[in-house]
Amino acid sequence: MRRALWAVLVLSLCQGLSGQTPKAAVPGATVEVIGYKELAEAVAYQSPEPAGQASVLDGFKLKVGGLELAFQSGTATPVLVGGQARGLYLQGKGSFRYLARDPVLHPVLRFNLKENTEIVPKEEAPDGLVVGEPLKEAMVWFLGQDLPALPPPTVAAPQAAFRAARQFFLDREEVNNNGVAQMLMRMPIGELAAYRAANEPGKAVVTAELVGEKEHWVYTHDPVRARLESLFLQRPKVVEGGIPSSELIAVDYAPLGWTRKAPVDPDFRLAHIDLDLEASNKTFAKVKVEETIQVIRPGLRMLSFMLRDRNFSQSSFGQVKQLRSAVKRVLLNGQQDLPFYHRDGWLLVDLRRAAANGEKLKLTFELEGDLLGRVMSYDFWRLTPGEGWFPEPEMAGQSYTVKARIAVEKPFVAIASARTLSRSANATHNLLEVSSDKPILWFSVAAGKYESKELVKNGRTVRAWGYAGIGMGAEQLLKTAHGVLEFYSQYLGSAPFEEVNLVEVPSLGFGQAPAGMIWLTREAFDAIGDDLNRMVAGSGPGGWVNRLVSHELAHQYWAHQVKMWSYEDQWLTESFAEYTSSLAMRAMKNKGQATWEIIVKDWGEQARKATKAATIPSANMLAPNPKKDPETFRYRQSLVYSKGAYLLACLQKELGEQKFAQFLRLYLRSFAWYPPSFSQDVPDLLKAVSGKDYQAWMDRYFYGTDLPEWKP
Repeated sequence: MRRALWAVLVLSLCQGLSGQTPKAAVPGATVEVIGYKELAEAVAYQSPEPAGQASVLDGFKLKVGGLELAFQSGTATPVLVGGQARGLYLQGKGSFRYLARDPVLHPVLRFNLKENTEIVPKEEAPDGLVVGEPLKEAMVWFLGQDLPALPPPTVAAPQAAFRAARQFFLDREEVNNNGVAQMLMRMPIGELAAYRAANEPGKAVVTAELVGEKEHWVYTHDPVRARLESLFLQRPKVVEGGIPSSELIAVDYAPLGWTRKAPVDPDFRLAHIDLDLEASNKTFAKVKVEETIQVIRPGLRMLSFMLRDRNFSQSSFGQVKQLRSAVKRVLLNGQQDLPFYHRDGWLLVDLRRAAANGEKLKLTFELEGDLLGRVMSYDFWRLTPGEGWFPEPEMAGQSYTVKARIAVEKPFVAIASARTLSRSANATHNLLEVSSDKPILWFSVAAGKYESKELVKNGRTVRAWGYAGIGMGAEQLLKTAHGVLEFYSQYLGSAPFEEVNLVEVPSLGFGQAPAGMIWLTREAFDAIGDDLNRMVAGSGPGGWVNRLVSHELAHQYWAHQVKMWSYEDQWLTESFAEYTSSLAMRAMKNKGQATWEIIVKDWGEQARKATKAATIPSANMLAPNPKKDPETFRYRQSLVYSKGAYLLACLQKELGEQKFAQFLRLYLRSFAWYPPSFSQDVPDLLKAVSGKDYQAWMDRYFYGTDLPEWKP
C-alpha cells in the first residue's frame, strides 16, 4: 500500500478470552499482569526449571538457519516452563558455527569481532563469513515447535550448572532503550514467547544462549516479531553508579521474509496522541495518554510498545540511583481493561481478539512513577526523543498528531515540541497546552528554571529558552535561526513548523531536534561567556554554533517532514540535515563557496577513516572498544553524518545544482508528513529527476564501503 501511494505521488509531481482471570504477580516486573495464557507464559519464563534427569549425548547436532550446533559428548536436559518442555540445556564438549550471508553486514561483523574478541571470521564461498568457537554450554529455546528427539534420560540433571548459566543471561536481559537490542526489535525470551503465541501461533521461533570457551553469545531465529536471524555477543556491563546491566554487541542480523530494498510494514501505526502530564520538579510524574492506532498486520492480537520501566538520576555528588515507573492501567476505547505486561523496556498489551487490517483502536495508558531522570545539580529535566517515556511503536509505525496538556510544579516552566495554544498557572503548577496537526515523531517535553526571549518574523515565532537566565548571545541566536529558516524556506519550501523553541541544556557540544524544538548546549546561547564557551563556539570550519544551529533546524525537514523508517535509514535524517545545513552555511555572510568546500573536504576525510569499518546502514551497530583506538568512537558519526553528506555532495556535483535541488524538493513533497521513508526511495527519486538508474551507485557506496571522488 505504501509503495503504491508513493508511486502516485511521484507520478503527479514528475508529471481471548471472554472473562478476566485473577491477577498474578510478576517476579521482578514493575507492574502486575492480568493472567491470560500468553502473558502468563511470559511471566513463567522468568523462572524456568530443569527436568530431574538428563540424556547422555553422543554426536548431537542441531541446525537452524545459519546456525549449526554440535555436541560430541555431554548431557541434554529438558527445561520446563510452566510445566511444559520449552528448551534444552546442553552441557559438555561442543561447538557452534554461524554463517553470515549478507555482505552489507560483513564489515561491521569483522570490526566488532576484532574490537571486542580474539575470534577471526573465516570466508566461505561464495559470499559468506563463518563465526564460531568451542562451546561448554548452550540453552536453546524452542517456541512453537517440539524439542529434538533425545536418548532416554539416564543421569541426574546438572542443576547447579544450569542455574549458573541461565542466571548470566536472565539477569542481563534488561537492556537500555535505544540500545542495539531495541534498534533491532529483539525481545527477551518471555515477551517473545507471549507475542508469538498470540499473533503467530503457527510459526516457530528458536533462540539460543551459548557459553563458549571465550565468549557468551545470543542467537535468535525470529520470523515473528523482529523478522530477523541475529547473532550477538553478550557482555556484562556496569552503568555509572554500580548498576548492573547488559551490553549486546551485534555480530550479524539477516532479514527473514523481506529485504532492505522492500522492508516489512510495522504491526500498526500510531496516528494520534492525546496526553496529560503532571510532573513534580524532582523525578515523580503521572502520564495519561490516549493513543489512536491503525492496525496494519492482519490478525494482530497482541501489541508491543517500547516503554522504559527504569530510569537514572544523578545527584550533585555524582551518586546514581535507578528509578522505577509503572503502567497502572490500559483501556480499550476508554472502557475495557486490557491485560498487559511491562518489563525490560517492553510493554505487551493483549487486545483479547484479533484486530482487522486497517482497524482503528483507541488505547488509554495510565503511567506513574519516577519518569523524570535528571542530574539533580541542575534545575531542569527533559523527556527526549525515542527514549520510550510513553508507549511507542517501532520507528516505522510513528507518524502522529498531538494534543497535550502539561502541568509542572512551580517554579519550573514547561516547553514542548508542538505549537503553543496557551500558558496559565494555578496555585501550585505552571500549565502549558500544545498541539500539532502535522504528523510527527519524537514528541518531547522539557521543564526547568527557564526564561525566554522570542522573535517573530515572516509569520514564524522563534523562542530562545535560557537555563537560569537568558545568555548574552540569545538575541544573535534568534536572528541566526530566523536567517537559516528563511534560507530553507526559499530553497526547500515552507518551513515545517511556524513555531520553534530553542532550549538550552547546561552542557557543551551537542544538539538534538524534536519536532518544533531544538536542544542546544550553552555555547549557542552565550558564545563569549567564558574561555570554554568561546573555544567550543568557534571550533570547526564555519564555526561550531552556526553549523550546529543550521544542522538542527534542518531536522525540521529531514526527520519530521520526511521521517526515517529504521536506524538503517538514519542517514535520511542526519546526512540530509548535515548536507542541507552546509548550503545554509554557504549562504551566510563571510562564509560562501570556500567555506562550503572546506566542509565537504572535511566530510571526505572523516568518511575515509571509517568507511571500511561498516556500511552506512550498519553504522549504528558499531561497537568500538574503549581500550583501543579512541578514533573508532567517531566512526558511527563519520558514516551516518559525514559519509552520507559526502555522497550527497558527489551527487550534487554529478547532477548539477538545479537538478539536485529538484531532487531534495521532490523528496520533501513526495513524503511530506507521510509515514517514514527508507533508503530505497533515494535511487527511485534520483531516477525520477535525472532519468538515470542509480541502484548500482547505491549498492557500491551506500550498501558498500567504497567512496567516490569529489572535486571542487
